[in-house]
Amino acid sequence: MSRVLRLCVLALLTWGLAACGGSESSVAIPTPEDPLVLLRQVIANLRQTPSFRLLIEQRGVPYPFTVTLDQGATYVNATMQRAEAQFLTPETLYANVRLALGGLPPIGVEIFARATDQWFRLAGSGWINYPVAQGFDPGSLIREDSGFSTALDQLRELAFVELTTLEDGTPVFHIRGLATGAVINDLLFELINLQNDNVIVDVYIEPQRRLPLLLSVVVPDTATNTQGNTEWRIELFDYGREASFSGPLEATQAPSEGS
Repeated sequence: MSRVLRLCVLALLTWGLAACGGSESSVAIPTPEDPLVLLRQVIANLRQTPSFRLLIEQRGVPYPFTVTLDQGATYVNATMQRAEAQFLTPETLYANVRLALGGLPPIGVEIFARATDQWFRLAGSGWINYPVAQGFDPGSLIREDSGFSTALDQLRELAFVELTTLEDGTPVFHIRGLATGAVINDLLFELINLQNDNVIVDVYIEPQRRLPLLLSVVVPDTATNTQGNTEWRIELFDYGREASFSGPLEATQAPSEGS
């Protein structure tokens, strides 16, 4: 019995030391003192990244906009359900956008843009040099006076909410503020024309690299009895990765002139 008792004590001591060691090795993440200072660090870091990927999902009540897929012959109402994109500095973006057109089944549209020059194609078709997102310039995503820079720097009623984790367990700073719809449009490829002046923006920031991992953009007072408020969730990831797409041949042979 004494031998069994000694083994039990040894096991308890080993477990206790392991638990203590794990606690001591964990690094405390200090709470940022000023959320605006933190956001400006995030903006500076984001503007210096050579590339990043985006995943945009629209939830709640759909937000319609007009789009042309026949080079301006006709325009139809559409909603953007989802978009997967990659941005390459200084002004190149590829996106695969899932659009819902009226009561028709959703379709996928590929978009390649370098500055204000755009190409698009539908499944099974060739690239067409015509802007789907009229006026959109990928470089606006990280310029000092537009895109993420403006959306984050101009947030009002800014508050640090908490240190929390994303669904995959990644620790993040959670900051919340209000924005005008005009500063959000750049983030959504200029496909929408959001006019609401009190858009709720939640920003989730990786503490070590001070880079944004998730933005939640909610338009208040748009919910119905069956659907929640209009919301876009914008995930940012794969910072610094090489291009994972191939654009139209004529676009990759030489940069667009005069753009």
